[in-house]
Amino acid sequence: MGRKLTRLEKSTAIIKDSTASQWCYVNTENEFVFMNEVFVIDSSVEEYKVYNKFGTVEDYTNEAYMEEILVVIDKQGLLRFYNQNYDLVEKVNVRY
Repeated sequence: MGRKLTRLEKSTAIIKDSTASQWCYVNTENEFVFMNEVFVIDSSVEEYKVYNKFGTVEDYTNEAYMEEILVVIDKQGLLRFYNQNYDLVEKVNVRY
């Protein structure tokens, strides 16, 4: 069993195999913009779930574990999505 990679090792490996990358802010509707396209992260992705959301509670705080997503175009031209821990967010959980 191999050791767990550090965040630096994960990020280095991701960027090494990409042609473009960008951190994108995720709003409270789980939307983000990459290359002028609006993408939406499915509400089933726990780390992007918004708690105490405006319109649902009186004293809203719009809390979420993660607020950015890394979008990468790999060397094959495919989009890949990573959370702030550099863990892959499955493509089926992101739509545009």
